[in-house]
Amino acid sequence: MSNLPFTLPTCDQPATVRLEVFTNTAAGLPDSLDASVYTCEQHADPATDTIEGTNRTAHRVKMAPDVQRTCGHIYLFPTGQLADSGHPRWCDQNDCGRRREHRSGAVEVDTNRPEATIVEVVLAQALDDGAEPQVLISAADTTEAEPRTVQLRLSVSQGYVLSNRMRLLTEAARWERRNRGHW
Repeated sequence: MSNLPFTLPTCDQPATVRLEVFTNTAAGLPDSLDASVYTCEQHADPATDTIEGTNRTAHRVKMAPDVQRTCGHIYLFPTGQLADSGHPRWCDQNDCGRRREHRSGAVEVDTNRPEATIVEVVLAQALDDGAEPQVLISAADTTEAEPRTVQLRLSVSQGYVLSNRMRLLTEAARWERRNRGHW
């Protein structure tokens, strides 16, 4: 575990304390659950001080009775900021090699009403070093016998601007409908 930003005290004693390690936000609030650190009672306070000296929070939690660890054992959560998974934090880590890109889970644009077009949005990033994430919008037209899918790739900046423009346009359309009595 030498790639970690802290070195914890360890001994060969059985762990009696579990510390949940969170990376803090810029405001100092816990953000992502990164690891579970196991210590003996003697090393719990020094481990907490070491962890909290690296802009992280350590929460002491009760150990499950069936868990057997030695003092100094660390479990890194694969989605936490301390994990070196080779995937961006938002990646679903599902079949990236075959797709040749990282992808987030798809978010369906759902209006809670029947729609002729199904729209999904994901973040995607090529596996190449230095590739920037992109916003991938997929729209499937379900009115045809053979549904047709169209995809649009945008830079994250374009996606941000598009979402802002869409918000302004939909607000204008709602305002128009309300003021003309159509809603």
